[in-house]
Amino acid sequence: MEGKRVLVVGGGAAGMATASRAKRLNKKLNVTVAEASGWVSFAFCGLPYYVGCVVKRLDDLVQITAEEFRSKRGIDVRLHTRVLRLDASGRTAVLEGPNGEEELSWDVLVLATGARSRAPKIWPELREAGNAFYIKHLDTGEEIRRHALSLREGSRAVVVGSGYVGLEMVENLVELGLRVTLVEALPQVAPRALDPDLAEKLETYLREKGVEVIKGAPVKGFKLDGGKVKSVETDAGDIEADMFVVGLGIEPNTDLARQLGLELGPTGAIRVDERMRTSLENVYAVGDAVETRNLVTGKPAWMPFAQVANKMGYVAGTNIGGGKAVFPGAVGTSTFKVFDMVVARTGLSKQEAEKEGFNPIEASLEGGSRAHYIPGRKRIHLKLVADGDTGRLLGAQALGETESVLWRINVVAGLLTTGGTVWDLFFTDVGYAPPLNPVWDPLIVGARLLMRSLGEEPRKA
Repeated sequence: MEGKRVLVVGGGAAGMATASRAKRLNKKLNVTVAEASGWVSFAFCGLPYYVGCVVKRLDDLVQITAEEFRSKRGIDVRLHTRVLRLDASGRTAVLEGPNGEEELSWDVLVLATGARSRAPKIWPELREAGNAFYIKHLDTGEEIRRHALSLREGSRAVVVGSGYVGLEMVENLVELGLRVTLVEALPQVAPRALDPDLAEKLETYLREKGVEVIKGAPVKGFKLDGGKVKSVETDAGDIEADMFVVGLGIEPNTDLARQLGLELGPTGAIRVDERMRTSLENVYAVGDAVETRNLVTGKPAWMPFAQVANKMGYVAGTNIGGGKAVFPGAVGTSTFKVFDMVVARTGLSKQEAEKEGFNPIEASLEGGSRAHYIPGRKRIHLKLVADGDTGRLLGAQALGETESVLWRINVVAGLLTTGGTVWDLFFTDVGYAPPLNPVWDPLIVGARLLMRSLGEEPRKA
């Protein structure tokens, strides 16, 4: 693809990974990135910590600036530039930027349009509310922080949704001195991350931190007075507050994909092959707008996670730059930290495994983060799920007030990626030191519990 023109729509993690990799492999490529906001290579995941003043400057959430991409990597980055129209047959794009509209030709197109909040669709009254926020772009963090800091200590904030972003927002608003109410439509917190019994432990912990938790309360709407939200209307009644943050409901941004007539998958995201190619020749798609393959089920899945998006960009950029790479899929590993509690999961829950046609068995246990005789030992609650017919690992969940929760889930994630079994987990040679973990690590104990049902000897494939 020497000398060809590459247009990347979207300057987030996946888009810039694509542009950088392609340009690194083929310096003669003419690479242009069109980004609607004023930022590229930004870390959306860090926004809650900017709100809480853990991150001091918004610029700190940018890995590489637009100017660095231009001067050091030879990539034409255009900020505050929207793509209005795309023509697949003529391979042209109409861009609207600071200097007006412009038509740009391309030989290779990459859609990295990401995901967007469904909040304004569900509750259009939020669009103009001065004290209600949902994530639109990096500047949203500045808006939330500025408003939160303008309130008196002890003012009330409502966070709608107990997913990753919602819970991280809860922590950071509490740290700013606000009284926080968490509103969740479902009967448990963290419904996409935890089973109900583990979610109950997290809920208890949140209450101990002073968070008011209201579950089973779907939001009907928001009541405004004078351009500001006065209260949120839920099935549990109206809840008044001084500010509102909606941290739920995202969807793949497929507007341009639909305009091009690209094939969408069953998840509603853009369908791509393992080289990140779409249904149109010379059109690639990466990141949160794209579906991938769940390596546990083998089925299409939408996994809007940063680590997945970056790897998709690397693969697409490699292929555009003249190399060969494939993205096999992912197992759905995610984690978050709220106050000192770390929550992580990978693969399937037992209920999800049943729905997928497996015959799942489960081990649930409480272990320690280090040897019992070392001070500072923390409890870890762990669940492991495996197929009762084959012994193949299917998933895991864990929580505890220790960062080691994540490395344990990552061990399972690695085995899920390669189709590992309970016996593989039991015989995994994990490191050991008394201040870091017990000699019988909770992972190994969990595998041993599953072996009571499966037997001691690995089953033949």
